[in-house]
Amino acid sequence: MPDTELKPDIYKIANCGPIRVWSVVVTILGDLCQNPDDFIPSRTLNVLVGKLGINNQALRVALHRLKRDGWIRAQRDGRTSNYYLSDQGRLMSESVRDQIYSKDQHKGVPMTMLMAPPQMPAAEFADCLPEEGVALSARVAIVTGPAQFPRDCLTLDFSPQNTPDWIIDSVAPYALQQEYAALEKAVKAALKAPMPPTLTDRTAMRLVILHHWRRLILRQNILADLLLPPNWPGAQARRQVMLALDRYERPQIDALNTFDAGAT
Repeated sequence: MPDTELKPDIYKIANCGPIRVWSVVVTILGDLCQNPDDFIPSRTLNVLVGKLGINNQALRVALHRLKRDGWIRAQRDGRTSNYYLSDQGRLMSESVRDQIYSKDQHKGVPMTMLMAPPQMPAAEFADCLPEEGVALSARVAIVTGPAQFPRDCLTLDFSPQNTPDWIIDSVAPYALQQEYAALEKAVKAALKAPMPPTLTDRTAMRLVILHHWRRLILRQNILADLLLPPNWPGAQARRQVMLALDRYERPQIDALNTFDAGAT
């Protein structure tokens, strides 16, 4: 049965932000199911999410949504079901794996400052920006890598030097920085606490840390790593999270799936 009361160390991490059940399930399967044949039985999922304060009904709703949206697939096994990432789900998970698990800020990616002519409508300029672009004003933006821009735009190689605060705020809003700072503080405290005694507790700690890190890093433009200094809150959170992922190692899937009612 799921825990009726969250353990204090897990609660402090879980309380760092919203826990959307479908997103937690994606985190679990994306982290634990490293191979296409890997799966998590419904009982194991129920125990793991229970340790994060999620009940069975909420889990069933999330699983239904993820199957409907093509993220996961289910296979009956007697009276239970085993859950796998679908081909689509695995592809989407792999597409962001480096962004989530990289221990270093992405550096060395070429950046370009793009300036549109005064007569170009601001909406047209915004439409031509790639997803990784950050608009600094109505007709000025910073973008990454080589790309195709309107011929009458001015492009300049860009290298950040003493990035001013107003650019930092454009790339990483204050609210996002505060969430990173809260996660960094909670993870640092968890790393000083005794190691959780059971496999499922250690796995739950790994997953709740990873969930909040994944939630934040996927909201962040890649330019944050390129433009911001090594002491900004996101970079400090990264260092603590990667230490935590080393400490709370990814379990062997077979060991996790053969525990006795979560007591391992």
